[in-house]
Amino acid sequence: MIALGGVVVISGIAAAVVALAGGASSDNPGTGPVGRFRVVEDDVPRWSRQEHLPPAALAGAKVFATIGCTVCHTYAGSGTTSLNAPDLTAIGSRHLGLQFQIDHLRCPSCAKPGSPMPPYRTLGSTQLHQLAVFLEDSRGLR
Repeated sequence: MIALGGVVVISGIAAAVVALAGGASSDNPGTGPVGRFRVVEDDVPRWSRQEHLPPAALAGAKVFATIGCTVCHTYAGSGTTSLNAPDLTAIGSRHLGLQFQIDHLRCPSCAKPGSPMPPYRTLGSTQLHQLAVFLEDSRGLR
């Protein structure tokens, strides 16, 4: 248990940072007070142009831009690098698959042991699928 203690602490810190920033939490993703973190929805058209995202990915890009993902992650120059969360601009080039992305969003530490990312259990299946499509279609700036 001591070896896992750091993971629990890091997970708690990640959730606290996101919640304090007004972003997503495991109970209420993306409903934090406006202005406490920068909603990057206005950046979605730029992402689409730079990455040549297919139309099917745009709904997920809007979800990503509005639920607080950029409190910890960066994407095509938007967001922050809190807690050393990875840049997700080219995550799709890893070909992890839609189901992995959905599973990871629902329970990050279940899909990737040790992940400090908070779970997004309250996102409905439609939003989870949209977000997964966006992540899989994110293959880097072109």
